[in-house]
Amino acid sequence: MISRFYLPQPWATMNTPFQLPDEIFRHAVTVLRLRVGEPFVIFDGAGQTAQAHLISIDKKSAQAQLNDIQTLSVESPLTITLAQCLSSADKMDWTIEKAVELGVSRIIPLFSARSQIKLSSERAIKKLEHWQRIVIAACAQTGRNVLPELTAPMSLNSFLGAEKNNEDLKLILHPRNAQPFKTLPQPQPQQSVTVLIGPEAGFDESELMNAQSAHFTPTLLGPRILRTESAGLATIAALQTLWGDF
Repeated sequence: MISRFYLPQPWATMNTPFQLPDEIFRHAVTVLRLRVGEPFVIFDGAGQTAQAHLISIDKKSAQAQLNDIQTLSVESPLTITLAQCLSSADKMDWTIEKAVELGVSRIIPLFSARSQIKLSSERAIKKLEHWQRIVIAACAQTGRNVLPELTAPMSLNSFLGAEKNNEDLKLILHPRNAQPFKTLPQPQPQQSVTVLIGPEAGFDESELMNAQSAHFTPTLLGPRILRTESAGLATIAALQTLWGDF
């Protein structure tokens, strides 16, 4: 498989040598050991992609050249937002990575009353940078050329307050008064879907009431209780199967 690297615009023009950024140099030359003449792909995160190849390598730098620039998209026709309450570090990393692989369009990390993870402002910034790197790596691996939006962590109640006038199909995975997933109404044309997933310990009563006030429909995927790190992913896969591109 040809290697892919994220490189935001502006790019060099075609057939014009340019120096690889340090991070791409380290990955392409030091880790993957690409050599002069070997091809690779860059993508800008906004839909453009380009074929390229290495033309020279020094000890601490390398030059490349673009051969062909295209606008390509493998994005799902269904726009899905995953609103995920924070879980432990490894679980949250895994959830974000796999959500990108499954085609999610936006990820919103949430603090909830029963979240086991508490982040200071400084740690939240570092976590966001870490998660953004996971998003980029997942896009590079899957062939996605558009980076999903990743928002800064916010409180669940702030999120729900902002969602009241949102006309998405809004789903919350919770068994109380739940509508079976397979009976959910199909989204209207151009309508997005927002999926809200609780923390390991679940939502508290006030959060469930606020979700109901924000017009989230409780639903469940069969009779088994899913963990927080798998519930959102299973829901995204089911949505893609019903109305997306699976």
